[in-house]
Amino acid sequence: MIHNRDEGLVSPSDIADIAGVSRGAVSNWRKRTQTFPAPVAGTPSKPLFSRGEVTEWLERHASKTKNESVRPRAGESGEMDVWSALNLLRDRLSADDAAELVLSLAVARKNESESPTGVPNVDEKTLSLVKQAVERIAISDLGAAADFALERLARSQGKLGANSGFVGSRTTTLLANLAAARPGGVLYDPACGIAAALLETVRLGARPDRMIGHDIDRRALQVAAQRATLHDVDLELTPTDVLAEDIDPGLRADVVVLEPPFGLRLDASRRLTDARFDFGAPPRSSADTAWLQHAVAHLADDGRAYVLSPAGTLFRGGEEGRIRTELVKRGCVEAIVGLPGKLLPHTSIPLALWVLRRPVRESATEHILFIDASETVAPEQEVAVWLTDASAREGIPQVEVAITDVLAAESVLTPQRWVDRTEREPSDVAYAYQHGWSAITETVSKLQNVLQSFEHFASFSKSRVMTVGELIDQGVLDMRMGRPKDRYQDAPAQLRERLATAADVRDDTLREVGIDGEYADYPELTTEGDVLVTTMNTIRARVDDVGGHLPSTGVYRLRVRDRDVLSPGYLAIALSGSWNERFQGGTTIQRASIKDLEVPLVPLAEQRDLQLAVLSIQLLHEHSAHLAREASTVGSALLDAVRYNANLANPDLSVGQTDHDGPVDSEGAK
Repeated sequence: MIHNRDEGLVSPSDIADIAGVSRGAVSNWRKRTQTFPAPVAGTPSKPLFSRGEVTEWLERHASKTKNESVRPRAGESGEMDVWSALNLLRDRLSADDAAELVLSLAVARKNESESPTGVPNVDEKTLSLVKQAVERIAISDLGAAADFALERLARSQGKLGANSGFVGSRTTTLLANLAAARPGGVLYDPACGIAAALLETVRLGARPDRMIGHDIDRRALQVAAQRATLHDVDLELTPTDVLAEDIDPGLRADVVVLEPPFGLRLDASRRLTDARFDFGAPPRSSADTAWLQHAVAHLADDGRAYVLSPAGTLFRGGEEGRIRTELVKRGCVEAIVGLPGKLLPHTSIPLALWVLRRPVRESATEHILFIDASETVAPEQEVAVWLTDASAREGIPQVEVAITDVLAAESVLTPQRWVDRTEREPSDVAYAYQHGWSAITETVSKLQNVLQSFEHFASFSKSRVMTVGELIDQGVLDMRMGRPKDRYQDAPAQLRERLATAADVRDDTLREVGIDGEYADYPELTTEGDVLVTTMNTIRARVDDVGGHLPSTGVYRLRVRDRDVLSPGYLAIALSGSWNERFQGGTTIQRASIKDLEVPLVPLAEQRDLQLAVLSIQLLHEHSAHLAREASTVGSALLDAVRYNANLANPDLSVGQTDHDGPVDSEGAK
C-alpha cells in the first residue's frame, strides 16, 4: 500500500540528498530508530519510501535532536518533486519512457501547449501527480529539473546511456571544459547522443556561433532537441549514420568534441573508398580510428578535435597502427592524455584523450605532448587548463617527444611509454651501483645472523588434531564472520574506513589502526590478538596485533578464549598448514569451510618455539628477496654505467645520496 502519493516516493540515496547527510546516516536511522517510516514500495534491496512520511519524520527528528542540518532543505528548484513523482512509475515504465514523459511534460509547460494526455501502463491519477510536479517548477528551472531526472534515471538503470551519453558524466564534463576553453566559432559533435557535451559547454558559459550534432539514434536526438528547448539553446541536430555517410563534407568546425561508441564494426563496402579515410582504411573489426579520421576531416585550419577512445587504440598494430603512423607523420596529433578508469558510469576501462588538428607542414610541429593523468583524481577539471597553460602542468607526469622518435617506436602513443623515459645523470648511476653493493653486504650480514639464531628441531610432542569447529565447541575459540562494506552502514563513518579485506589478510597489508577509545565497545571491532582468516582461493591467517578492524566479506575473526591451550600466533601459523589445502573446493572461487580446518595442538611452550622458528624463516625469505632486488639494481646500474658514461670507481655520491640517506659532506659524514 502506498501512502501520501501526492508527495511521491524516494529511495535511501534520495533521502540522504534531501537531508544533506550520507547514505550511512540514513541506514542508521532505519536500523536504530523505530519511528523511521517503513518502505511502502520497491524491493528489500531497493526500498522506496513515502516522501511525505520521510519529510515529516525529518522535521520531527530535527526538532527533537536540535540538529537543524538534517531538516529538509527548502528552496529546491523542483528536481526532487519530479523525481519522487517518477518513482511512482518505477515498475510500470522503462527508463527511456520515463525520460520521454518528463521531457514532454516539461517542454509542453515551457511552450504553454497542451500536455500529453496519457502514456501506456500509467493510470491518470499517477500521471496527474507527475504533471503537477512539473507544473510547480519555475519556467527557468525546467531544464535543470529535467536533467536531474535524466541523471537519476541513468544512475538507477546502470548501462542506460552507454551509447547516447550521460547527463553529468565525468567525460561530458571533460569535453565541455575543453570546448569552453576555445569559445566562439563552430562546435561539432559527430556522435552527440542526447547532446550532453554540447549543452554542458553552454552551461559553462561558452556561446559558439553554431552548434551541430549528428547521431544515428533518433530517440536520443529527440531528447537532445527537448533539452535544447528547455535550456534555450539553438542546436542543429541531424539523424545520420556518420560511419556510413558523410552528409556534410564541407563542414569545418573550430572545435570537435567526440565520445563515440567504442569498438563498433565497419561496413566493408565504404571503408576503402571513403574520402575521409585519408590516413588509411580502418579495420572492419573496430571503428575507433574511423572516428579519429572523421574528426580531422571536419576541422577548420586552426581547429582542434578532442576525441575519447579506448587505450588500445594507442598501441594496437595492423591497420590501426598504420593509421596512427600517418596521423603522427602528418602532424595531426598534438597531444595525448592518458586518463584513469571509471570515468564512465558503465565501464571501468581507462580512456585516452586525443588532441587532433589538421595536417600541417613538417616544419610547423616537431613534438607531441604526452600527459599521464592516470593517477589524477579529477582530470575532467584539470586537462583543459593543462593544455592551455604549460605552467599549470608543473608536477604532472608529462613529456614532449619528437615526432621522429615516436615514428621510430612504431607510433605507440601510450603516455606511460614516453613519460617514464628519462635520461639519467652519471652520478645517479654511480650512486645506485655503490648503494646497491652496500645493501647487498648489509643483507648478507643479516642473513648470517638469522641463520645463527635459527633453532633446528629434532622432534615435537605428539599432537592432538582438532578442527576449528571443535575448538569453538570447547570454548577455546570464538568466531565471527565478516560482512560486506554496505552491511556496516550502522557503524560510525570513522569505523567504516577500517575494513579488513580478504586481500589484506592474504597479502599481509593490514593497517595498524588500533582501537579508538570512543568506539571500544563496538562489537564488530577486532581486538589485540584476534586472528583474521580468509579461505578464498587460498588459506591465509594473520594476527591483528593492535585490533580496531572491521572484518569484511570473506574474512573470519577468530578470538582465542583460552590462551593456556592455544597461542594466537600459533593458530595463525597452523591454519595455513599444507594439510588444510585439501579442504579447498568450488568451481569458480576456491574456498574452504573454516570450521573444517585442522589445528594440531602441542604444548604451549612448543607453540611459541614454532612461532619464533617460522618468524626466522620469514626473515630468511624477506632478506633473500631483498638480496635479489639489490642484485638486480647493481646489475642494471652496471649496464647504465656503460650507456651514461658513469665512473663507478670514484662516484660523486653527494649528488644521489641526498635523496636517499641525507646529505653528506666531502668526507662522507652525514
